[in-house]
Amino acid sequence: MKAIYASFIGKGNCGKGTQAKILSEKYNLQMISTGSMLRDWTLKDPNNFWSQKLNQDIDNGILVPSAIVFYLWFSKLLSLDSNQGVVFEGSPRMLIEGQAMEEVFRWMDNNQFFVFHLDIPDDESRKRSDLRRYCSKCHKTYSLAFDPGITHCKDDNTEVVIRDDDKPEVIDRRIKEFNQLVIPTIEFLRSKGVLYDINGVGPVEEIAKNIDKIIQEKINQK
Repeated sequence: MKAIYASFIGKGNCGKGTQAKILSEKYNLQMISTGSMLRDWTLKDPNNFWSQKLNQDIDNGILVPSAIVFYLWFSKLLSLDSNQGVVFEGSPRMLIEGQAMEEVFRWMDNNQFFVFHLDIPDDESRKRSDLRRYCSKCHKTYSLAFDPGITHCKDDNTEVVIRDDDKPEVIDRRIKEFNQLVIPTIEFLRSKGVLYDINGVGPVEEIAKNIDKIIQEKINQK
């Protein structure tokens, strides 16, 4: 069986990370999270100009340049074995990123490339952001919807906080950017036949089953 390549995109807190993790564990896929990679990069040298600029943009919900995203993607992809599948979390976003990703996997002649758009209303994105808490040490996230009253990380006992990019004014900016910049990417990928719209509201397990059904149907095509 050919390696599976998948990507999850959607508004803030649509469940991209959760579904990407479920899929990576089921099919033994390498996770590529642009957001996590950017944060890890900035932590290595926090006083560096690039780190400070990236942190500023991330905290304010501003999309970083596509050239930096490409660097992160391909430095990771080119280090993997050809049989190792990949799941991207939160990419592509800008149209040029969607075009580049589609071009690469078409060039690889891989017909098991899936982009899942987890669709949620704007108000749902705002509500989930308000409930999310973050461990600054290990980067694990929690939701008060599932862990009501949580104050410290379950793994390292660090106090959990509201991330800067989850503040209401930042979320509104991210929603605006999504509608302006990411929707054209979604439309492009849909026109190429690789994008699948998934209702992102509902039980996590049910959403995961809907995603896996699409993958299995394509794998089993004669």
